[in-house]
Amino acid sequence: MNVLDLFSLTGQVAIVTGGARGLGRQAALALAEAGADVAICDLLEEEGQRTAAELAALGRRTFFGKVDVTRTDEIEAFVKQVVERLGKIDILVNNAGMPSDGLALDDEPDDAWRRMLDTNLSSMFYFGKRAAKQMIGQGQGGVIINIASINALVISNITPRHNVPYCVAKTGVAGLTRGMTADWAQYGIRVNAIAPGYIRTAQTAASRQYPEIVERIITNTPMKRYGVEEEMKGLVVYLASPASSFMTGSLVVMDGGTTIW
Repeated sequence: MNVLDLFSLTGQVAIVTGGARGLGRQAALALAEAGADVAICDLLEEEGQRTAAELAALGRRTFFGKVDVTRTDEIEAFVKQVVERLGKIDILVNNAGMPSDGLALDDEPDDAWRRMLDTNLSSMFYFGKRAAKQMIGQGQGGVIINIASINALVISNITPRHNVPYCVAKTGVAGLTRGMTADWAQYGIRVNAIAPGYIRTAQTAASRQYPEIVERIITNTPMKRYGVEEEMKGLVVYLASPASSFMTGSLVVMDGGTTIW
């Protein structure tokens, strides 16, 4: 087999949460370009429909669903719809999340803390559990890719903003990835996480309003720049495809070298 054939996703069906824009949109496009049919969900309906149209233009079966990933009833309805319309689930990219509110811990409201952890961590359990159940029932294994962050490894120095609740949630994603691996490897389900560094997305827009934060990030990144959304596409396809068939339980850092220091 030619090595490039290992990256083919032809005949696969994928779900990407938070797929309307940003890294989720790039993940959906990457999977579709590699041959997969891709269902996406998000709360951003207009942008979600636009991304679904892009996927359809690639010749893939696709649809968009408006889903709050903290609502298990909405997740279950969407998963059921994916199976009914696309026939199965082979790949889940757990990408949906929310950015930091920028508050210091002593100013962080309890409700905001709960919302951060529910959206950025618990939602990946909610969605992963239901996707895995479908994969187990199909008996053909599957792939789950959780989008973590370098904040699973470090508390970012982005003062005057703060992001400890976000960092705690993403640290949890790394642990959840290992836990999913421990429970589901026996069913042929591989689970890995991606830890992006500072990427130019809507989620990093708030901190980029502060010149001192931008300067600090670039100074502390060996490649001396932010990443761009498209740079995650190859890694998503690698982790979703047979090219990474003996890889599970890993946290793959993609940060321009930020965390070496």
